Amino acid sequence: MAQQRELDSYDLRILAAWQQQGDMGPVEMSRHANLSPSQCSRRMQQLRSAGYVAKVAAVLDAQKLGVGVSGYVLITLRSHEVSWLDAFHNRIAAMDEVLECQALTGADDILLKVATRDLASFNTLLRELLVAPEVATSRSSIVLETLKSTTNLPTRFANG
Repeated sequence: MAQQRELDSYDLRILAAWQQQGDMGPVEMSRHANLSPSQCSRRMQQLRSAGYVAKVAAVLDAQKLGVGVSGYVLITLRSHEVSWLDAFHNRIAAMDEVLECQALTGADDILLKVATRDLASFNTLLRELLVAPEVATSRSSIVLETLKSTTNLPTRFANG
């Protein structure tokens, strides 16, 4: 990994544009960053080498894939022993319906973001979680409407 450097306004424009369209090449990027394609190519490679781009992925259409229900599940674990945590992590890693899993502070230990076909498959997922020996309790909420959904991080904090 290259040495961390201060990002300038051109780098921030490149990163912001990349978040909107991850497969953008230097020619198209040059229109967003107001730089020549060769300068964009060099900067894009430097930003990749420095680790500013974690990965590039396509955002798929949930409806076309038959994913009709999304929700959140709050979980309290029975134990925080390493063996229990490892077993839970392995269980969650094997469930493709689990999109995100975060460890939390506060009363609940884990927050899951999940996506399933329908209410029946959401219920099946909840049952799988509830019978897991590592899980003490769970609470769930189904998403009724998505008001905002983005993978874009705010770039304004980059140099602060």
